[in-house]
Amino acid sequence: MSFTRRQILGGLAGLVVVGVGAGGASRYWLGKMADADAGHDYELIAAPLDVELVPGHQTQAWAFGPSAPGTELRVRQGEWLRVRFINHLPVATTIHWHGIRLPLEMDGVPYVSQLPVLPGEYFDYKFRVPDAGSYWYHPHVNSSEELGRGLVGPLIVEEREPTGFKYEKTLSLKSWHVDEVGNFVEFSIPREAARGGTAGRLSTINGVSQAVIELPAGQITRVRLLNLDNTLTYRLNIPGVEAQIYALDGNPIEPRPLGKEYWLGPGMRICLAIKA
Repeated sequence: MSFTRRQILGGLAGLVVVGVGAGGASRYWLGKMADADAGHDYELIAAPLDVELVPGHQTQAWAFGPSAPGTELRVRQGEWLRVRFINHLPVATTIHWHGIRLPLEMDGVPYVSQLPVLPGEYFDYKFRVPDAGSYWYHPHVNSSEELGRGLVGPLIVEEREPTGFKYEKTLSLKSWHVDEVGNFVEFSIPREAARGGTAGRLSTINGVSQAVIELPAGQITRVRLLNLDNTLTYRLNIPGVEAQIYALDGNPIEPRPLGKEYWLGPGMRICLAIKA
């Protein structure tokens, strides 16, 4: 079973079943440190990155790692997350851990919980994660531009005990404010931001426009959908499959059908159990 990103205008996230297969994920610039005495488990680098959003054209994005949205971070519930964040951008930035309960000094809000991380500097984030669920990370410095350029990424906190899901996918939804040749345009227009949000020219799933997400046919798959935009609402529709909602914003709920459509607001996350 596969899903494709059918509509890319207006920030709509239409997902449609189109085939059979299975997919995977890769990691780069980010991994468990071999030396436990290094003081951190992960090393995450923010740096400029050229990405092809418009076919045949390069967009000069900013990214946490080798992709935009950034590489998926994973940690088990109740354990410590220790990340050495290195800033290779031309501007100051931070990491805010969206939705996570954590000490103020680890929250990534400049001049409130920490000083901005300047170009060439690093900052060590260390905190215990008390709650399982789907979360994400992003800066809180000049948010419209820095998020708009691609500085977002998923953070998954796995349950202490096995859940029974054999298959799982994380889908990061992102709208891009680019023109027909991939150059950035205004990230936020006040009149639009005060209404439904400033929609970009195209949207991506896991950084890919017109993406096809492959899932194993005939199996129940946990699908995590994350809205990594700060103003835009997405309309989700997944026809022809059984889809149950069982978690919202990292909080488990009594399972209920997804229905014909679901509106996923800015920064929200939804967890589905899907069977073709």
